[in-house]
Amino acid sequence: MKTYLEACTIPTVAIGKVEIPRLIMGIHPFDGCGYVSPERDREMLDHFSDVQRIVDVLAYMAGQGITIVQTDHMVPHLNRQHLTAVWKASQQAGIQIGTLPFIVVPITLDGQPVDQHRVHANFDKNAFERYGQTYRDYLANDPIVGYLTGGHGIEDDALVNFEEVPPYTPEEIGRMKIDYASFERYIGFFDGFDLLIADPGAEIDLLAPAGRFDLIEEYITFLRKHFDAVVTSVHHPGITIPALEEGNVSFDGYITPLNKPGVFMLPTPDSALEAIRNSSRPVIGIKTMAGGRLVAQEAFDYVLNEIGIAACMFGLGTLDEVQYTAAEAKKTLA
Repeated sequence: MKTYLEACTIPTVAIGKVEIPRLIMGIHPFDGCGYVSPERDREMLDHFSDVQRIVDVLAYMAGQGITIVQTDHMVPHLNRQHLTAVWKASQQAGIQIGTLPFIVVPITLDGQPVDQHRVHANFDKNAFERYGQTYRDYLANDPIVGYLTGGHGIEDDALVNFEEVPPYTPEEIGRMKIDYASFERYIGFFDGFDLLIADPGAEIDLLAPAGRFDLIEEYITFLRKHFDAVVTSVHHPGITIPALEEGNVSFDGYITPLNKPGVFMLPTPDSALEAIRNSSRPVIGIKTMAGGRLVAQEAFDYVLNEIGIAACMFGLGTLDEVQYTAAEAKKTLA
């Protein structure tokens, strides 16, 4: 069986100590989330209820030299099915597919998990204080935010208003800790796979703007016991990336939305793009095709060539769909 690097036929990039392909398979729509519509989600869930169809897609992509895939644990029954497919695809293709697991950071306050509605209130407060009505208008018109807040996606509380839900105070954020027993359990979900890069996410957009760099460095140190590289998902790059840069936090890179029309680039597309351009660390783009709203070649050319980020992750689909997407993506790196 070939390693993921031996089978990689596209340009690679170093993320920390790890060399990875510049194109990365995303987990959507295998986890029930596609960012288009509930009808599309149901169609994809039904189609991929046969795990062999996921296997065939992943094996095809690996055979095209795209040999790393995002994995997750937040929707356990679907994520376990996806991991099973990753293992079977590796056997089918004769390639040890590398993984980039997203791992929730289990933050607690006084021994209890933080309340996600209050966390979102902090996101809202931070953004509104900086960008005011421009931020609110952007949220009201963003198609992925509309999808999520319609209850069709994983997060149905993305539009929490800090004037209605109390955000965490600086004093409360200062008392927050990490539940390492849960953290170990989350990592254990991925046992048996080729774990290349850890992607702790979710709470970074709370902790970084609040200056809790001590807590962030603490869990980076913990993750480096298990992984050779640690990046972080950032969903509010216009605020969080500058905070991480100012704090010189030791992540090996950032994973964040980037696409030409500025979809889901928070708190505003201009602020997000400026933060990405000014980052001192490699950036891996997500939402490359704006949640299925862009033509593939245009989408990949923008992020990989025009902006020139290190790599990008993109959602998949049926075998016919990924055959087209993979070909278009590879053209941009030729």
